[in-house]
This record gives sequence, C-alpha cells and structure tokens, in this order.
Amino acid sequence: MNIYFSPAFYAHVFNGLFLFAALIIFIMHYKTLASLKPYELIKLLLLFSLVAGIHGLSHLGLETVYNYNPLSNLSNLVH
Repeated sequence: MNIYFSPAFYAHVFNGLFLFAALIIFIMHYKTLASLKPYELIKLLLLFSLVAGIHGLSHLGLETVYNYNPLSNLSNLVH
C-alpha cells in the first residue's frame, strides 16, 4: 500500500502542522507565557510533552507499517 493513500500519514502531517503553528504562537506570545505562574507553566509544558510524545508515536507507527523514515530520506538526499 502506498503511504500517501493512508489516513495515518495525513493525520501525522496535520499533527505536525498544528505543532508548528503552536510553536509560532508560543514565540509570538513569549512574554505572556513567561509571566505565567509556575503551576500554569508546568501544566503547559506537560501538555506540550504529551503532544510531542503522540507525534513521536505517530512516527513509530509510520516507520513500522510503511517503512517511512523522513530522517533517513533526508540523509539519502545529502549523500
């Protein structure tokens, strides 16, 4: 099966785009986020940790099922 016909691939791509958008929003509102109380900052960091972990599990699933590893694809282009 071609990976580009898989819903898991598009879910992974959208998840990555949402993570990128969250990073941009974080950078734009850094002063507001830096002034948060420690407890609120910990909750925000734990939420980001969960999101990054889920994205990593998505990478693992794509590598296992479809042998899709974007880092190896990039290294093949360089060498």
